[in-house]
Amino acid sequence: MLDKYDYEEAEKRIAELWKKEKIYDFDEKSSKKVYSIDTPPPTISGDLHTGHLYSYSHPDFIARYKRMNGYNVFYPFGLDDNGLATELLVEKENNVTAEYVGREKFIELVHKTVKKYEEKYQQIWTSYGLSIDWSLLYTTIGEDARKASQLSFIDLYNAERVYRKETPTLWCPKDKTAVSQMELEDKEEKSTFYYIRFSDNVLIATTRPELLSACVAIFVNPNDGKNSKLIGKKVRVPLFENEVKVYGDVKVEPSKGTGVVMCCTFGDQTDLDWYMAYGLDLKIAIDEEGRMLLGKYKGMKAREARKAIVDDLRKGGYIEKEQEITHSVNVHERCKTEIEFVMKKQWYIRYLDLKGKLLELGNQLKWHPEHMHQRYNNWVEGSQWDWNISRQRFYGVPLPVWYCKKCDEPIVADKSMLPVNPLSTTPKGTCKKCGSKEFVPESDVMDTWATSSLTPLINGRWATDKKYMNTVYPMSLRPQAHDIVHRWLFTTVLKCYLHTKELPWSDAMISGFGLDPQGRKMSKSLGNIVAAEDSIQKYSADAVRYWAANSVLGEDTTFQEKDIKSGQRVANKMWNVAKFIDQNCKDFKGSQPKEIDKWITARSLLALKEATEYFENYNYAGAKRVAEEFFWFFSDNYLEFVKYRVYGKDTSANATLGYVFLLTLKLFAPFMPFITEEIYQNLFKNQLDKAMSIHTSAWPTFDKKWVDESSLKNGDAAQKVIEYIRQWKHNNKMALNAELQELVISEDLGDLEADVLGAMNIKKITKGAGKEKIPETGISVEIRK
Repeated sequence: MLDKYDYEEAEKRIAELWKKEKIYDFDEKSSKKVYSIDTPPPTISGDLHTGHLYSYSHPDFIARYKRMNGYNVFYPFGLDDNGLATELLVEKENNVTAEYVGREKFIELVHKTVKKYEEKYQQIWTSYGLSIDWSLLYTTIGEDARKASQLSFIDLYNAERVYRKETPTLWCPKDKTAVSQMELEDKEEKSTFYYIRFSDNVLIATTRPELLSACVAIFVNPNDGKNSKLIGKKVRVPLFENEVKVYGDVKVEPSKGTGVVMCCTFGDQTDLDWYMAYGLDLKIAIDEEGRMLLGKYKGMKAREARKAIVDDLRKGGYIEKEQEITHSVNVHERCKTEIEFVMKKQWYIRYLDLKGKLLELGNQLKWHPEHMHQRYNNWVEGSQWDWNISRQRFYGVPLPVWYCKKCDEPIVADKSMLPVNPLSTTPKGTCKKCGSKEFVPESDVMDTWATSSLTPLINGRWATDKKYMNTVYPMSLRPQAHDIVHRWLFTTVLKCYLHTKELPWSDAMISGFGLDPQGRKMSKSLGNIVAAEDSIQKYSADAVRYWAANSVLGEDTTFQEKDIKSGQRVANKMWNVAKFIDQNCKDFKGSQPKEIDKWITARSLLALKEATEYFENYNYAGAKRVAEEFFWFFSDNYLEFVKYRVYGKDTSANATLGYVFLLTLKLFAPFMPFITEEIYQNLFKNQLDKAMSIHTSAWPTFDKKWVDESSLKNGDAAQKVIEYIRQWKHNNKMALNAELQELVISEDLGDLEADVLGAMNIKKITKGAGKEKIPETGISVEIRK
C-alpha cells in the first residue's frame, strides 16, 4: 500500500537499484542499434552548482528517451582535470606548485587530489538521476586521453598539418608565463583616453600611449565617409618619427574615439588579428618582465613609461585633449595583472585552407536549434590564422617533441612511447637532418582544447581499439552550451575530420545556461552559486530536473524557485493519483471499455504522438509541456469523472486508469525519473509491464486505430458539460458530490450520459433546450437542484 512519498529516501533507494541492476551499462556485444552521446566533461574545480545540473539534464532527457525506444545507449562521462582550474585547486590544497614538484609527480598528485572530487561529482550526478554508464568514466589528463592527444599531434605532424612558428603570445609580466584565453578575466579599470595628433592632422585616441614605439599601422573603417580617404596614405608617429601606412578594416568602430585606430604589436587581440591578417611589421615594445625595449624609455616599467611618454607628448603639443573613462581590460586571473603580448615559438594546426570543407561539414550537421549553425559559420568565415596549440604551462598534456641540440630540427615521439613526457625521456634514434644524438626536450604543453576536441575519439578508444571505435563512432549527439560553439564544437569537427574524414556526430543540441534569479551566470566571483547538492536536498532531483526541462534550446533560463515548486506540485499530484489507484484498483484486467474510456485513451495517444515528435526533434521542453498538460487534463477530468465507477468496482475504469496513467508516467520518465520509477515498481511492474525498470521499458507506441474521432468529439463535449456543472456547483456554494435533481440538455450524449450522471451525482437527464450556453460547444443546459 502506497503511503507518503519521502523523496530523499526514495531517490537514494532507486539510485541503488539502478546501480545494482546496471540498467545504464553500454553493451558493446548487443545487436541493438547504438545511440552515442558526446557529453562535455565538467571542469574539476571543487564546485558543482545548480547551473551545472541544468546543463547536464538535457542530454540525459534524450538518453532516457532513446533507451526506452530500444537503443543501446552509449553514454560515457568525463571529468576535465586538464586545465588551469584543476592546477590551481591541486596547488592550493597541497601547498605546492606544478613546476616545483615536476610534471609527472604533479600529475600523480592531480590524480590523488581529484579522486575525492571524482567521487563527490559521481555521487551528485547519481543522486540527480543522470543515466550515465559510470564504467566508461574518463579524465582529460588520464592515460587514454594523453595518448589520444599525443597520437593526434603526431598524425597531424606527419600529415604536415602541424607546424612550428614564432608568434605573438598572451603573457603575464608578473608571473612571467604565457597564458591562454581561458585564463583571462575582464577587469573594469579607470583610465584616460589620450587624443594624440599624428602627422597630416590625423587624430588618434588611445589609452596606451606607451605603445607608440610599436605602432606599425593605422586603421580606419572603409565605410567611414570622414576617415576612409586616409586609406593608402602614410603618417608619422609622434616622438618616434617612423612612418606607418593607413589600412581599411570593418573592425574599426567609427563612433569610438576618433574613428582612427593605431595598430601596435601588440596592445590587444585586435592588434594581433591585424598583424596576422595584413602581414605587418613586428616591433616589440615590452619584454617578458613588462619593461620597455625601445627609445629613451628602455628599461622603464610599462606604467612608468606611460607617464613619461604622456609628459613628452604634452611638451611637444601632440595631445589635443584627455578624457577620463572606465573600460574593461584583460588581466591574468591568478594575479590580476594586465596581459601583454610577447613573441614565442609556437605549434599550430594548419586549417585555414579547409574553410570551405568546414562550412560544408557544418551544413551536414543537424543543428538544434537551427540558428546556432550561424555561430559556427561566423567563426569559420571569420578565422584569420591557424590554431595555436602551444601553451607555456607546466601542467597539461605534453607536446611529444624534442629538438636537435645542434640544428633545432623537431623530433616527434615514436607512437610506441605514448603517452610520453619529453622532460624525462629521450627520443629513439638520431636527428634525421644532421645525425646528432643530443636533444632538447619541449617544455610546452598542449592547449586544453587540443585534447577536449578529441572526446569522441577518446571515448571511442580510437588510439587503442578500432573495432570498438567503429561500434560507437561517428556518434549520434553532441550536447553543449552556446558559448563554446566556436571553440569546443568547431575544434571537435576540425580534429575529427582531420583524423576520420567525417563528422563526429549527426546532431548537435545547443542549450543555454542556468542563471541566477537576476539573470547572471552562476560563479564564485559573484557569490551567487546555489550548490548542486543543496538544490537536490531541498527540492528533490525530480523537481530540479522539471525546472531544467522548461528551457528552450539555445536560450538561458533563470533559476526560479516557483518553477521548481511547480515540479514538486506535479510530483505530489502524481503520487496522489498513484495512491488512489493503488487503494481502489485491485488489478487492471478490464472488460469492454466504455465511451469515456475510449475518449481518454485517444487523448493519451494524441499526447504521446505529439511528445514523441518533439523528442525526435530534440525539443525536450515541448515534450515535457505536452506530458504535463495531458497529466493535469487526465487527473482533473477523467480521474474525477470515473471515481464513481472505480468505487463501484467497474473493471473497465480500472483498466483504463492503469493503461493511461502508465503511459503518462512513461512520458514523464525522462524528466522525473525517480517518482516515475517508484510508482512503476509499486503499481505496474509485472502487471501492465514486465520490464525491470520503467527506464528499460518500451516507449509507448502510437496506434491510430485506437483514436476514434467519434469518441473524441463526444468525449470532449461531455467533458465540457461536466466542467460547466462543476463550476456551477462551485458558484452556488455546493459540494462537488452534492446531488442534483435534473439536467436539461440540448444534445444527446449517448453512452456518455451515464458518466455525466455518475460524475456529477445527477438523478436524471432530460433532452431539451436549456437557458444557459456552454462555451465552445453549442450545447445549452439547465441545471435543477
